[in-house]
Amino acid sequence: MTKISHTKKLKNVKKPFWSKIVWEVFVLTQIQQLKQQHSLAYWKQTILAQQNSGLTAAEYCRQQNIKYNAFYYWQRKIREDFAASALQMAPKDERVPEFATLATATVTATVQTATLPSMLKLSCDPVSLEVNEQTSSKLLARTLACIKDVFSVC
Repeated sequence: MTKISHTKKLKNVKKPFWSKIVWEVFVLTQIQQLKQQHSLAYWKQTILAQQNSGLTAAEYCRQQNIKYNAFYYWQRKIREDFAASALQMAPKDERVPEFATLATATVTATVQTATLPSMLKLSCDPVSLEVNEQTSSKLLARTLACIKDVFSVC
């Protein structure tokens, strides 16, 4: 029997069929990453040039014959990447949230009686509402609902 040393290559030994596929996938992945890095660098430079030009994005794209959909896609992608990296780099805030004390609002009502028809004035800073006999109840109800939605303290 002859012994084959580890340094000699074995002849007629077939490699598994999938090893070639794995290698091709690896190479394609590397190529895709390089393309992505190249595109990212190109679009960063393009977006900076647009910002420095003083033109709007649409005007710049028209002038440079760039598809504005692609411009906005890469602009959003770069912003998202920047925001994600900024969040990772930001120091973690270890403080425990506390409840804030809110000031209460004061509502004043005055009824003026003079020679004018009856009138009601409601004030809840910054809103003031004056109602008289001629104000329709529908308008008053809608106005109060609006005020309630916008200013929850009133």
